[in-house]
Amino acid sequence: MSASAPGVDIRGMFDRIAGRYDRANRIMSAGVDVLWRRKAIRTLLDGLGTSPRLLDLGAGTLDGAIEMLRRRPGARVCAADFARNMLVAGTKKAAAVNVAAQVADAHALPYQDVIFDGAFSAFCVRNLTDLPLAMRELRRVVRGGGRTIILEFFRPRRSRPFWDGLYNARVLPLLGRAVTGDAAAYRYLPESIARFLSRGEFETLLRDAGFAKVRGAELFPGGVASMVVAE
Repeated sequence: MSASAPGVDIRGMFDRIAGRYDRANRIMSAGVDVLWRRKAIRTLLDGLGTSPRLLDLGAGTLDGAIEMLRRRPGARVCAADFARNMLVAGTKKAAAVNVAAQVADAHALPYQDVIFDGAFSAFCVRNLTDLPLAMRELRRVVRGGGRTIILEFFRPRRSRPFWDGLYNARVLPLLGRAVTGDAAAYRYLPESIARFLSRGEFETLLRDAGFAKVRGAELFPGGVASMVVAE
């Protein structure tokens, strides 16, 4: 149910690369990850009013939380991640906005029931050890009628020789090592995608977790990433 492999210290991996994580993302995606995030957060905020209560789950270096507040300055945003160094790196960027950052476990969120109007998670859920439990937790903290947006790299339904056979498997580790000095972290990425759910399987899991309406869409370019909307 997860991409987490026995013996892989995922928290330690993210803590190691936190200082260069943003730079690596911009280089490896040619900046397209910024566009994915903006599209997802625009969808998240549609109809939620001027001061929604929002959760950024697996917030990392706070790009999502900062974008939420850029679009909704009156929002109250909680950013949760299990990797402390990622949040520390993010708070340096978020000094001018009001983000409540907290080290937290997605499997046992430290928030009251139905406290959020919406939730956002980017490239986090592949790393969870008990995905059904974590998605039930996410459902618990988002009110009925609220909206949850998941960005993720799901296991492809068909072969993608360029992305999976060449770019993810060979180019990414080389780029990752050049930018962060940590090739292992970027070998983990394609391995985790191969072990993860397809988008359809994940959408079924969300329904089982209690989300009544679930829909998904592939994102440019070529369905490399996907966006899933759950309500």
